[in-house]
Amino acid sequence: MKTTIEIDQQLLRQAQKTLGTDTIKGTVEASLCTVIQHSQLEKLANALGTIPLDLTPVQLRSQRHKRPSHVSR
Repeated sequence: MKTTIEIDQQLLRQAQKTLGTDTIKGTVEASLCTVIQHSQLEKLANALGTIPLDLTPVQLRSQRHKRPSHVSR
């Protein structure tokens, strides 16, 4: 989709430097992806601790020790 917008040049340069992009299109697309990813991570973080596991702390620790050795901790 083509559209015309005014973009603050200093803000654009900062975004390009931060995102490592060269073009306006690349910067806008990377910015949109970053916003979406941030939102998804925020939703995931908000969901942490809301899933009932019905495990005692002792049972939870024993489950953690059952991980295969190739899984990073």
